Amino acid sequence: MLSLALATVRLRWASFVGSFVALAFGVALMATSILVIAATSGVPDQGRQRFSEAPVLVTANLSVDFAAARGETVPTPVALQPGLPAGLLAAVAGTGRTVEDRTFYAQLADGPRDQVGRAWSAAALGGYRLAAGSAPSADDEVVIGGGRPDQVGRPVRFVTADGPHTATVSGVTEAEPFEHAVFFTDARAARFCPAVGVLAAFGDADAVRRAVDAAGGERVARVLTGTERRQADPHYAEVSGRLDGVQTPLGLSAAVSGGTAVFVVAGTFALSIAQRRRELALLRLIGATRRQLRTLVNREALVVGVLASAAGCALGAAGAAPAGRWLVGRDLVPAGFTVPVTWWGLLVAALIGLLTAICGVLVSSLKAGLISPGEALAEADVEQPSRAVLAFRWASGLLVLGGAVAAVAIVARSWPDAAANVADSLGLLLTVVAGCVLLAGVLAGPAVRLLAVLPGLPARLRGRPVEEAGGIAWATARLSALTAVRRTAATVTPVVLIIAFAGCLLGSVRTIDRSLVTEARQQLSAADYVVAPAGTPGLSRTVVDRVGAVPGVQALAITPTSVMADLDGESLVAFRAAAADPAALAAVDRLPVVAGSVADLGPDSIVLSRTWPGAPRVGQVVPVRLADGTPRDLRVAALLGTGAETTQAWVTGANAVTDGVGGPALTSQVHLRLLPGTDRQQAVAALRTAVDGLGARLATPEEVGAARADGDEEATWNALLMILGLAICYAAVALANSLVMTVTDRKRELSLLRLAGATKAQVLRSVAVETLLCVAAGAVVGLLGTAVSLGGSWAALTNLVGSTPAVVPWTELGALTGCCAVIALTAAVVPAALALRGRDGRDILGGVG
Repeated sequence: MLSLALATVRLRWASFVGSFVALAFGVALMATSILVIAATSGVPDQGRQRFSEAPVLVTANLSVDFAAARGETVPTPVALQPGLPAGLLAAVAGTGRTVEDRTFYAQLADGPRDQVGRAWSAAALGGYRLAAGSAPSADDEVVIGGGRPDQVGRPVRFVTADGPHTATVSGVTEAEPFEHAVFFTDARAARFCPAVGVLAAFGDADAVRRAVDAAGGERVARVLTGTERRQADPHYAEVSGRLDGVQTPLGLSAAVSGGTAVFVVAGTFALSIAQRRRELALLRLIGATRRQLRTLVNREALVVGVLASAAGCALGAAGAAPAGRWLVGRDLVPAGFTVPVTWWGLLVAALIGLLTAICGVLVSSLKAGLISPGEALAEADVEQPSRAVLAFRWASGLLVLGGAVAAVAIVARSWPDAAANVADSLGLLLTVVAGCVLLAGVLAGPAVRLLAVLPGLPARLRGRPVEEAGGIAWATARLSALTAVRRTAATVTPVVLIIAFAGCLLGSVRTIDRSLVTEARQQLSAADYVVAPAGTPGLSRTVVDRVGAVPGVQALAITPTSVMADLDGESLVAFRAAAADPAALAAVDRLPVVAGSVADLGPDSIVLSRTWPGAPRVGQVVPVRLADGTPRDLRVAALLGTGAETTQAWVTGANAVTDGVGGPALTSQVHLRLLPGTDRQQAVAALRTAVDGLGARLATPEEVGAARADGDEEATWNALLMILGLAICYAAVALANSLVMTVTDRKRELSLLRLAGATKAQVLRSVAVETLLCVAAGAVVGLLGTAVSLGGSWAALTNLVGSTPAVVPWTELGALTGCCAVIALTAAVVPAALALRGRDGRDILGGVG
């Protein structure tokens, strides 16, 4: 049977071109995704780093031990630690020379946001060398990493967590790729940041470990040697985080592409089997059994799968380097990122391709086995599917889509925080898309009838036949789309996939982003102005004090922190939290309180989101861990209707650990409310003067909301491109592929139109109208899926944050529909024009199909 399959593929290669192209393109996409994911699985060697010259590092243990319910001790990272204890520093110093590293926020007036301050003694640990000038010898001197030689001797202004300062540049070093640093004397660095986060040791590593064990062991510190030293470098952690951030959307993209491939390959194999139906019936007529026919089709799929997988792997390997350059160009990965081609990555993609081919042909092989010998003698190929096939399509599609609708409704009602998060609800979104794709074949006819009736309504109102509304081309296209069920379904399905997938994902993301903006604007509805960072990561203490001292203004300073919760006794999970003065919080902000009162917040209480684990109630005492892991039992003062992407806990300064390794934390924003009787112009002028030159700006709540929207848009768009881009490109190829495959079926039909007296222009016009009608029908069915998923997201967000708009991505959906129309027209009209060359319809009288 394999030899017969090989002979069939060789002789009837045109019937397998569509399946080959679809599968090869799918394997190429998956191969590229797998290679990029493999490249991001490990942080490449960054060369010199912050602690490259130190043989042994002792770092603060930024984790706490959590006793899980199952009896295991689970180390859990915490946001902040007070640093290495003095006893441990002294013990390690007894093993040999040590260098204390203190890293804190210090930014020059024209410096980048990620600039840090460090002690000069630690500069040698990263290989810094003076390019000009000398080391700082007094508290009013600094060395600028990557500075210019002409800066030596000049005064500079810089900002730390406590406010602005001035100093004289005593020297500059060459630029280093791993950080932007400003170096101070050791004494001044110790005043800016008392905590020591990393201790570089030059003694024997075993002796250092013994000293650490004697001073508290791994409970308070870790000893790093060799390549483990990279873990202490913030640049390494930043690069690792960026690479991890790329893995998730790429993994989703590969999964979506794989699922799309099954749909597309199944469709192309089904179309191929339908085109060869009479040929397969002849095999049945000469004695082939149903099992042999199924085996033949499966062997053909295996042959096509092997060839397509090989071609797809070659394309995927060629696309790895451009994919890496695209990620670098989008600043999603660090400069110099490359994607090596690995044999195992290509092998995995090839195996997935073979599995896709086998899965995609299962239904087609079953259909092939049902072909009766008598069909070889039929005069016409009737395209109307049987009642059993229609019933199966309706049942499977409604089962999947109905189940998705029910699941979306239940999740939106019971777990709105999950439905309001795209990553958590992606499975539901894909189920909605799958349901729409399954129903595409049976909904194509009703959608075409609906669209075909709309232009004829004026004619019907005047009592004239509907067909007269668009002339012969419109009437022919309408009838052809309704009768050529197989061709219509093959055209509609990829369009449904594109529109439904893009609409579900983009609509949900845009609606979630808009809800965050809505929530922020509601919170600031009582505020008159906001002091926000301007080119800095936060606001210094001086900004907060100056703004708070302006007469006639009530200020609410918000300092970010974190609070950890026990998740069903299995682990500790950190949640976004903020510290604020309770009286100012109640007077200036309008938090979405659903129970309790923010005014009751105090040193022994906490305000939580109602999505907090365990469904807490007002007045209930909940166990939490503060940012440094300290356990506390706090009473719930109020519950908020906030989503997972916003602040989920509010505490007072007494429960906000904001100072430790890295120095004091910066305030994120200051919300301002003008008291009654305050002169607005005078207050605004005083506020602008207070923040001038301190890396802060005075803005209105509307401006802050617009900036939040822009930031959310930019942050999500790149991930959406990775997830959506490959799947949509694949579906577009499938659309063109399906239309080109149907050209052979259309030759006789086109010749009949010419024989009936239609001109070539009229024939091509009817082909174009039919194609556009099918694309429009696919868009309508795709919008059905968009409405389902978008409605679920909107209901969940409304349940969380109150009234918020649902955002339909009309621009993107319109552009995608236009692209589908262009692709479909090109793939349908150009082959039809080529097929009409030299044909006037009389050729069919001679039996030429």
